[in-house]
Amino acid sequence: MYLAAYPLQLPEIKRVITHYYDKIYNHNNILEDRFGIQERFIENFVPWINKGHMKFTGLKDFKHVYVTNGITEAIHTTMIEHSLRPMVQKHEYPAYMAHAKVFRENGLVLRNRIKVLSLPFYNSGQEHPTTAETLEENSFVDCAWAGGSGIKKTYDVSKVGYVTFSFSKMFALQYHRVGVLFSKKPVETLEIYKQKAYVNLAGIDLVNQLMSFTPNYFYDKYNHISKRICDRLGVEETPSLWIGMKDGVKVPLINEWLNEKIK
Repeated sequence: MYLAAYPLQLPEIKRVITHYYDKIYNHNNILEDRFGIQERFIENFVPWINKGHMKFTGLKDFKHVYVTNGITEAIHTTMIEHSLRPMVQKHEYPAYMAHAKVFRENGLVLRNRIKVLSLPFYNSGQEHPTTAETLEENSFVDCAWAGGSGIKKTYDVSKVGYVTFSFSKMFALQYHRVGVLFSKKPVETLEIYKQKAYVNLAGIDLVNQLMSFTPNYFYDKYNHISKRICDRLGVEETPSLWIGMKDGVKVPLINEWLNEKIK
């Protein structure tokens, strides 16, 4: 069952988005500076993400870095091009097996088994028990929830094959579709787009503005509200603003957040 834990756009984010589209966004300027926008985003991402509570060593070892439409594009593109057959934990993000099922039904054979793990884990917002062993091998690590996490730990990803990040959860930009993929092997489909800077330039230009906030800014400022919501619902608090837990099952908090008066 897919239990969506959608994030809310908090006031600071809404102000930056409004300012960006009112005062900064200009299609022709983006077109002219398309390579600069792409390269600034890629260059700034690693030092920026490592200002958060969750930090990552080894990202500099990845020679192939791509802007993607959220994490979803990274999933299906690498599965097809590198013939990746995902091996997932129970309650993992369902998109991996959903894509694999569609590919199989249409005659595409995925030959290369690869462990897939979300970090933090999709179902809990916490570190999954298999994280340490997964980071020791050529795996696919999905860090969609990392940016806004309250987990205070450094992870070495130098041995894994793929690491993906998304701004859908950290800035509630799920409908802007902005992500980044780190791959040890070239992904030729994404290379085509990267060489032409034919990516979501408006999205990453906006993210370049939002990266003035550290990854942990919103968690640190608003986690008291998440705690209050979890107490009210009688569920366990997690290191995510948007997820509670009850009897080992994820409890999305978005409906409660929508009722909060946040200025």
